[in-house]
Amino acid sequence: MIWYLVTAPHAYTVSEHLRGDWGAALRKRMVVMPYELLTRMPVMPQGSYIFSDLERLDALPRKILGRVWARLQDSGCRMLNHPERSLRRLELLDALHKDGRNDFRAFRADTAGEPWRYPVFLRQEKEHSGAQSPLLHDLQSVREALLQLVLAGHALSDLLVVEMCDTADADGIYRKYSAFRIGEHIVPRHVLFSRNWMLKDMDLVGPARRAEILDYCQNNPHESELRGIFSRAQIGYGRIDYALDRDGRIQVWEINTNPQIMRAPSAYPESVRHFHQAFAGRYLEAMQAIDSDGEESTDARWSDLARALVSKGGRRSQP
Repeated sequence: MIWYLVTAPHAYTVSEHLRGDWGAALRKRMVVMPYELLTRMPVMPQGSYIFSDLERLDALPRKILGRVWARLQDSGCRMLNHPERSLRRLELLDALHKDGRNDFRAFRADTAGEPWRYPVFLRQEKEHSGAQSPLLHDLQSVREALLQLVLAGHALSDLLVVEMCDTADADGIYRKYSAFRIGEHIVPRHVLFSRNWMLKDMDLVGPARRAEILDYCQNNPHESELRGIFSRAQIGYGRIDYALDRDGRIQVWEINTNPQIMRAPSAYPESVRHFHQAFAGRYLEAMQAIDSDGEESTDARWSDLARALVSKGGRRSQP
């Protein structure tokens, strides 16, 4: 049995896939378990555990979950993503820049000070909402943008100042590559194309783009490098979002430990639906490989309760 541990409001990332046709084969062997329920369980069910959503957890919850990890380890369970050791967003970006892999830097807004390399933009440290400002070209613009965000309710301590890394090709096209790590498997997810530097959805399509996506998904060209980056982050389950600079070097934006797996099949245009269905098949194979016993939970009380709690939660969409 696979137990997917997550903050309750963000369980939709997996539960939506399990409700759909492409996730049907996983329904009886995978349970989405809110952390809030896990900490009240008197006995830890056997199986494989994925600790997700680590970006959203503060230090104290991660410390408590580290003790849960130790209990599971002692009982012989398989676990992915240590709550305390896995690198979160800023920690990862710092490490990759120090390693000489990423050309850009990121700083917490409440401790950041010049000099940084302009332009920069602002984003949240714990959320996946993308840029919270346009590109900013001087200190005064940064201060004004931070003030607007704080007045809108953002905590200054949760905002990052990130240096812009221009990865557009000679035609001004930006590409965002995404791939999952699921245990020992690196599974390509997609390539998105846009003329906008902040790329959340694909707004350029056509035969040439579809051919490039197919090539990426079939050939997995960055598998070895991505495996090394995931290992550097100590993350065994998650989705890496990255681009290639003009020298062909990987520039990592983040590793999301609670990525959305799939929207409903009907949400995808028919022209690209087969790409997503193929990914669903590869995702299933990789998840089956981490399932320690391949059986449905022997204690249905907890799995049924977890499913009931998740069904009451929100169903927001996350890219």
